[in-house]
Amino acid sequence: MRVRVAFLLIFLFILFPTLSIAVDELYLTGKVINYEPDTGKIKIDVLSSSCKGVREFWTEKGLSKDLLINKVISFGIDSNHCDKFKIHKIRTPLLN
Repeated sequence: MRVRVAFLLIFLFILFPTLSIAVDELYLTGKVINYEPDTGKIKIDVLSSSCKGVREFWTEKGLSKDLLINKVISFGIDSNHCDKFKIHKIRTPLLN
């Protein structure tokens, strides 16, 4: 019986690899203060309580500054928590 269960679990992980891969993201909302198109560095005044305050993030290079500055955006970062001393990468597109 245990062999069957083990075989079934292995088969499911091979068939559905998303079951074995966990992606941690923290979703935040904030107002864009500054964006550097050449480097992809963006400064956001985060309004979400889990990461409140002015923070810097990495995002896509070459976006339009005019479309981002002073806009309130929602975005996901590459972690499930906010670290003051790390510049997190934004994983969701800022402009659709």
